[in-house]
Amino acid sequence: MFVSNYEVNIDSKGRVSVPPPFRSVLGGRSRLILWPAIDGNLCLEGSTEDAFNVYQQSILRTSVGNKRRRALINVFASQAHDLKIDDTGRIKLPEKWIALASVDDRVIFAGAFDKFQVWEPAAYENYETEMMEVAKEEETLEILEAPYKEVMATNQQNPSSIEGR
Repeated sequence: MFVSNYEVNIDSKGRVSVPPPFRSVLGGRSRLILWPAIDGNLCLEGSTEDAFNVYQQSILRTSVGNKRRRALINVFASQAHDLKIDDTGRIKLPEKWIALASVDDRVIFAGAFDKFQVWEPAAYENYETEMMEVAKEEETLEILEAPYKEVMATNQQNPSSIEGR
């Protein structure tokens, strides 16, 4: 699971070190998939190949003639990059995406459970401030209530699923 956030340097060739905790989530894999965020934020999103396959399978289950399906395929297939992690833990960000995210000499890797995001630091600070305000809203807490209770009920039926947490 990708959690926390880390600020790292980006070199003149567009290479960044994937934070060690994120490399740990990759479980020794030497590649990750990176794509532009589809929610309108000027950041990049990335994950393991396994997690990316969940997005692929979800998209492929939608109606073949649906325009939104084609849009998602464009982002997740045509725009995604399969990046190799070098021996020092670095990836090379595509130049087009460095420009998209307005990245200069530093980036923030921000965890998002099954994926992570790559942000320009000032843009991430603005996003984080906005999200903290949204998180405080009563409606935000309300949308979490039912799923939380469902997970807890499932875990009480199978207590070993929450041991060690």
